[in-house]
Amino acid sequence: MFLHQLKKVMIASALVFSSTAAYSEDLGGLYLKAYGGASMLSDTDVSGSVVGSANFETGPVTGGALGYNFGDSPYRAELEWAWRSGEAKTFAGGASGDFASTTALLNGYYDIAEFQSITPYVGFGAGYVTEIDWDVTGGTAPGEYSDRGGLAWQVMTGINYEVSERIGFSAELRYFDAGSRTISGSAGNIKADYASTEGIVGLYFSF
Repeated sequence: MFLHQLKKVMIASALVFSSTAAYSEDLGGLYLKAYGGASMLSDTDVSGSVVGSANFETGPVTGGALGYNFGDSPYRAELEWAWRSGEAKTFAGGASGDFASTTALLNGYYDIAEFQSITPYVGFGAGYVTEIDWDVTGGTAPGEYSDRGGLAWQVMTGINYEVSERIGFSAELRYFDAGSRTISGSAGNIKADYASTEGIVGLYFSF
């Protein structure tokens, strides 16, 4: 009788352990991502101490993120830091210079479906502009103009390619927008829009 009851307990314990382990696997987990690519800042009208219409050469974008994959759910979330930059072509009487920003954003992703090792996705992010600055050279009011704060947002679409259970690559297109900015410097203030279209590739590692 005792052995029969013990056998039942052992079977029940094994079932509970198995279901708990399966549930734990389904919970997903943390991952780290690093990425880099090309950023094309949108043309913008400039007013204030510098007046003109600026367009930009293709520049770099780089960043990293700490993310969480919600297991069997198609949703993921990331806390991201990014830096992007673009060199203005000559405008406003010979002015040029690097227009750059750093941002901290919270991103949400929806993984559409998995096809073998490839998963397409879409996403949206919003957050805070930690710094934006334009080092204007030449023209009538050269100098460093900068600002902090304000909202930035982005939309993205891409694919993840799973190399193993822990390592994968991503390829992504995104549109980033920090709105119209008034940035200040020793020569006064200038107002300009800051937005970019970007193509990036990334490497991620799941814990």
